[in-house]
Parts: sequence; structure tokens; C-alpha cells
Amino acid sequence: MRVAGFATAIRTVLLPVISALTASHPKVRVLIREHEPAEALQLLATDLADLALTYDYNLAPAAAGDPAIRRMPLWTARCALGVPARETAARGGTTLEEFARFRAHDWIGNSRNTADEDVIRTVASMAGFTPRITHQADSLEVVQDMITAGLGVVGLLPAGQAASPRVRLIPLDGPQVELRAYAAARHDHLSWPPLALVITLLRRASRAVTDHIE
Repeated sequence: MRVAGFATAIRTVLLPVISALTASHPKVRVLIREHEPAEALQLLATDLADLALTYDYNLAPAAAGDPAIRRMPLWTARCALGVPARETAARGGTTLEEFARFRAHDWIGNSRNTADEDVIRTVASMAGFTPRITHQADSLEVVQDMITAGLGVVGLLPAGQAASPRVRLIPLDGPQVELRAYAAARHDHLSWPPLALVITLLRRASRAVTDHIE
């Protein structure tokens, strides 16, 4: 079974599921391709993948897309503002206030998915400024290295995951910013037993992810 998905979903839920399958269903072989949502959905639409793991944000929802594809919720995760560790969070600061404090900084976006920048621009506009997005990176590790090097701040790091000691995560609340993860597959393939099994296991694993994050 061919799975195309974003890196966090692969690491967080897919790899543990594959490990479990090795023991319980050794004949099910899962092939992984790391892709951002638009890329994964294109592979799904052209029958180059059987399952896509995608995400959007509550402030930048994905378009409805191909009616032949069913999108199933997996988990949600709150996002944080990633800044150098020397910066402190404002006491009782809202998302808009925190964004406004860094209006003069460079901002770091995603190199392969415009949804991240859409959220940054949306929140920044609500806070009364236009962000200067100068750097782009897909890897969360590279993004944190950029923050540590003083190249900018980033609006969308997972709030529930450990950050580098040199990066501070400031929770975003008022409005909250949430990443929403999904499994997507073609309607006419959902009855295929290996696919149905993996989706069931992914949804079960995702409940534990949500409990851990929240």
C-alpha cells in the first residue's frame, strides 16, 4: 500500500502503525513517500498513492477538492509562535498581541505549502501589520535552526512537541491557531482491506496523539 504524507504524520502515527503491522499483518507492506498536502493529493488523484496524509489550519481551511476523494479527520494540534529563547511571552498576551510584538522581525514560512503563510498573513493582518516573510523551510528542525541563528520567527510550530533549548514556544490563544490532520483516500478504494485496516489503525493512533498534545 502506497502512502504519501507530511513528515509529522509519518513520524507520529504512520511509523508506529507500520511497526504494529509487521507483527499483526506481515503480508501488508506499506511504501512511504514524504509530501506536503497538495503533492500527496495529486498523487492520490492520479492513482500513484492509495492514501494521503494531509493537513490544513482552522484559519486556512483546505478547499473542498475532488469529490471522488474522502477526507477523514485524524487529530488536531495547537500551534505556537517560535521565537529565540531569550524572548519572553507577554503576560496574558493574545495571539494578536504576540504577533504584533514581532512585527519588525523577519518571518519564516513553509517552502512547500502556502497554508502556513496564509495563516501568518491572516493573523498578522488582524494584528494590523503585513509580515515580512523572508525565509522558507519545510523541515521543522531547519526552521528551529533558523530561529536560533537569528534569521526570524515562525508562527506555526507544534505547541505540544519539544523544541530546541534555544527556541521558545509561545502559545497562540485568542484566536487559537490549530493544525488539523487528515487521512484521504478515493471513495472507491475504501473497501480494499489493507487500506481499511491502515486507516482504522491511524485513527486509533491519532486519538493518543490528540490526548498527548492537549
